[in-house]
Amino acid sequence: MTATTNQPRSRVEELERIYRAHLTACPRQHFGILTDCAKGLRLRRALHATRATADKGAP
Repeated sequence: MTATTNQPRSRVEELERIYRAHLTACPRQHFGILTDCAKGLRLRRALHATRATADKGAP
């Protein structure tokens, strides 16, 4: 494996760490119909999109 092959997976891991740290620090609602944290929503969408991209490239 090369660094290019590992890049999508390492990006997913980085976004997971950022998202979990945000959930720990932010007192706002992040799930469901009452979601009121725009930053958390953007991080979650980015994480899901990056996971989907990384899974498409997986052998």
